[in-house]
Amino acid sequence: MSSKCFYCERVFVNGDRKSKYNNLEYHQECFRCSTCNQPIKQSFYNLGNDEYRCSDCQKKLDVVIKCARCSQEIEDGSYIEYKGEPVHANCFACYSCEQLLGKMLYVEHDDQPYCVPCHMEQFAQACAVCQRSFPPGTSTRKFGDQYFHIECFRCFHCGKIILTKNYVINDDQQRVCDMCSSIS
Repeated sequence: MSSKCFYCERVFVNGDRKSKYNNLEYHQECFRCSTCNQPIKQSFYNLGNDEYRCSDCQKKLDVVIKCARCSQEIEDGSYIEYKGEPVHANCFACYSCEQLLGKMLYVEHDDQPYCVPCHMEQFAQACAVCQRSFPPGTSTRKFGDQYFHIECFRCFHCGKIILTKNYVINDDQQRVCDMCSSIS
């Protein structure tokens, strides 16, 4: 008994060229792409329900990912996600010095990434006592419009670090801890 083509249901005769997939046989010209309806000659994708797509149509349907920085296609599929957008590793760089930031800590300023040294040099707040900049993530104290390292926020009389909000400002505009203010 001769077998039939799954697509056209005609019986195979001697000399017919067959394609076979998932235990189903097709005339070679009947094994067609469900998208472009052309015979599939090489690689293809199984869409289920005995439907197939040629690799050319699949490539057209694949989403093209473009780098948010250079607008070029990201061909190898590897990228850094910055603000929800794909960026080539070679495009994700400090806005100031252009050092690659892929495996580094960075800080944002005006919606741009900066390496920590550039950010500290250009934008970081400085301590009112020691004048050193605050690295990202540093705990600070604020008094008026000035910022202090925790260890620099001290009582002007005894020199102890003031960790609580319990201090006073004396007549000379100096911070004095509760202990020293009660002695004066």
